[in-house]
Amino acid sequence: ISGCMNACGHHHVGHIGILGVDKKGEEFYQVSLGGSASRDASLGKILGPSFAQDAMPDVIEKLIAVYVEKRTEDERFIDTYQRIGIDPFKERVYAANH
Repeated sequence: ISGCMNACGHHHVGHIGILGVDKKGEEFYQVSLGGSASRDASLGKILGPSFAQDAMPDVIEKLIAVYVEKRTEDERFIDTYQRIGIDPFKERVYAANH
């Protein structure tokens, strides 16, 4: 998680990266997925529109739920993400009734 546009908290290389942004004085968070600082480094992809501060616990819970449902035994989050892509995560998080 980072609140700095200069990526001081390295959110862009987190398996789940969170960047705090200010929208007209309100706290919002941009979520990215798939970042890695390993030998096969990658920058995370932005999930979609940012989320209000009070929505973030639910957002993280939904992301983890997709991971738990889709992972294979002993598979890390980044491995599951690389195998299934961003769409299942995006669909769960932005679904109105899920």
